Amino acid sequence: MSGPEPLGVGARLGRGPSATLAAGAFSRELEAAPYLLTGLSVADMAHVAMLGDGGVIEPDTMAVLLSGLLELHPGAADIPLDPAVGDLYNNRDAYLQSKLGDLAGVIHTGRARREATTLAWQMAVRQRLLDLGLALAGFGEALAGSARGHRSTLMPDFTYLQHAQATTLGHYLLGFAYPVVRDLDRARRALSLVDRSPAGSGSVNGSQIPMDRDWVADLLEFEGVVEHTRDAMWGPDLAVEPMTLAVTVMTTIDRLAEDLQVFATEEFGFVELDDAHSRTSVIMPQKKNPYALAALRGEARRVLGTWAEVAASGLTPSGQPDNRIAAYSVVPLTLEGTRAATDLAADVVRLASWDTARMEEAAAAGYTAATDICDHLVLTTGIDNRTAHRVVGKAVRLALNDKGAPLDATRIRSAAEALGVPLGGLDDAALERNLSPSHTVVARLGRGAAGPEPMATMLDDLDGRLSEARSFWEGHRLRGFHDRFLARIRAIVEHTRTSP
Repeated sequence: MSGPEPLGVGARLGRGPSATLAAGAFSRELEAAPYLLTGLSVADMAHVAMLGDGGVIEPDTMAVLLSGLLELHPGAADIPLDPAVGDLYNNRDAYLQSKLGDLAGVIHTGRARREATTLAWQMAVRQRLLDLGLALAGFGEALAGSARGHRSTLMPDFTYLQHAQATTLGHYLLGFAYPVVRDLDRARRALSLVDRSPAGSGSVNGSQIPMDRDWVADLLEFEGVVEHTRDAMWGPDLAVEPMTLAVTVMTTIDRLAEDLQVFATEEFGFVELDDAHSRTSVIMPQKKNPYALAALRGEARRVLGTWAEVAASGLTPSGQPDNRIAAYSVVPLTLEGTRAATDLAADVVRLASWDTARMEEAAAAGYTAATDICDHLVLTTGIDNRTAHRVVGKAVRLALNDKGAPLDATRIRSAAEALGVPLGGLDDAALERNLSPSHTVVARLGRGAAGPEPMATMLDDLDGRLSEARSFWEGHRLRGFHDRFLARIRAIVEHTRTSP
């Protein structure tokens, strides 16, 4: 190790980090560098500007230091990193000493390492939440758009992967769109949580150094300030909340991917992924593997494991750094991965090809009209639902015993007779209408159902909510923050130099 000594070495510490500490701890902490270094540079400039604004340092000192930090800022993410120097903060400190000399020591005034790193981390997370929010809006639009195009496309719905009832592809897809809308609400809450400034906290219980926390929060374009200084430094939910969002997003994506992988098999043949989302087998040239689905499923499992890591790291005494050491790198990384997976899932939905004829044929198989026949018997014959259930179940068994023959009025009557159940008033023609998959769908008129009217209502509802979400995420006030911040710092320097 050459250059300036790490902070504390030669003072409280007699020597620098051991090779084992560097390799076993600091090297891991440096993995957060791609996410934090630029933010640390911003945090340093904001802190110096606040010290100058509060009269803690002389205006000339502030201007010289800010000018040096601005000059170094374009390369803030490219500084040399050496675990022998210590963690990311110490590496940046050593770099600033080598470039700015003793003046770099001013940056530590009234500020803990954890404050600077937390601030940089929150800025990294809030930017990635902006990107994820926009991706979620796109995913919701892809699902709603495909649902609108297939609102009359018949298919069987499944429970336990068994034929349940006839439905439409549109209704099926909306079952994933609504969780996406809820995730958009969760994304706003997560953004609001990290969009509160910890700057000026003084580490634990504040500082005797005059620092205007509201002023620096405004400079950094935070929505507000984390009120309690200790909470600002150690709150574990700051990491858990964005990770929980990632888990819920990936759970929805995984469930869709799990279904589509089944639907894409030769046995189902409902859907074919676009070639752009597939790859072939190395050894079996006839295969077209829906690889995008495997990638999405794998990402969901990775995110869940990482969530457990982050959540578990918060189970410590309240003043421990454990709950951020991992979070500094894995939370931004996870949000990036979740955003990429969300974009991919939207693309898969947009480009997938559905075999509508095969789906419609399957909708009529598997006795999917059984529920409607039960309902019809209850409504027209006066028997109770348990009795109707027995009659229809018996009729299904009779049909299965007859080489899987379809249900019809004759078998319903035979089943009722075998069970000693009178079906007075049964109209065979009306019962036969209930055997049609299209009738099953059209008869669903209640709120949220698969029928044409509730589907139209839901599609209009989603269009409005997704349009509002897109406007929110595209037009969010944090868009372009970095350029605006640098312009304000330059203006502070210029104003200081030109003032008498």
